[in-house]
Amino acid sequence: MTKTAVCVCSGGIDSTVAAAIASQEGYELHFFHASYGQRAEGKEKAVVEQIAAYLGAKELKLAEIPFLKELGGSSLTDIKRAIPAGGEVDLDNPGETPSTWVPCRNLILLATASAYAEVVSADAVFVGFNAEEARSYPDNEKEFVERYNAVLEKAVASFSQPPTVKAPLVDLLKPEIIKKGVEVKAPLHLTYSCYLGDDKHCGVCESCLHRRRGFKEAGVDDPTEYIQAGEKPKS
Repeated sequence: MTKTAVCVCSGGIDSTVAAAIASQEGYELHFFHASYGQRAEGKEKAVVEQIAAYLGAKELKLAEIPFLKELGGSSLTDIKRAIPAGGEVDLDNPGETPSTWVPCRNLILLATASAYAEVVSADAVFVGFNAEEARSYPDNEKEFVERYNAVLEKAVASFSQPPTVKAPLVDLLKPEIIKKGVEVKAPLHLTYSCYLGDDKHCGVCESCLHRRRGFKEAGVDDPTEYIQAGEKPKS
């Protein structure tokens, strides 16, 4: 009997590697991508479409969740707020949650993805939550996944089997994730991480800095095209 997985994918390294792991484990893939007003949505959507095709996903479901942008509270959805970059970012000791935090985002995205999973009778929902992002974002922690799964058991119809949220990278840092991506043949060259949404990665936002350091420390060639010194981003 074929196992089915909903893969929550932003187009970044983490969610792409998680989806590649699901594929390697024999799951039939149903991709899920959410638009919540993030600056990089146009680029993310295009990248997710390529990744889904590369991994042979049966379906790609695109969800519109504009309420998160309307709420505000994040520099990812409010262009009037600056995104921390360069020396403003401490990758190892972020301190308080940064302005790029989107209130309750992962809880909302997981709830929506879980509804999709119930409809397609998925056995699992794969996410790219990891130890590196857990330093800044509490909804990447292992405890969050465990508590969500406990709630999910009572969140589906009585005749449905609840899917299990799987976070195979939850204990890994970015270099380890990249090494795992190489191992499972994830299309790292297709992934996109930048918060700004330009064709090229800015190279200096928090997400780009994690990406650059990850490839370097993993000893893996970085396929990313970054904006060069003196070159202005479009956004």
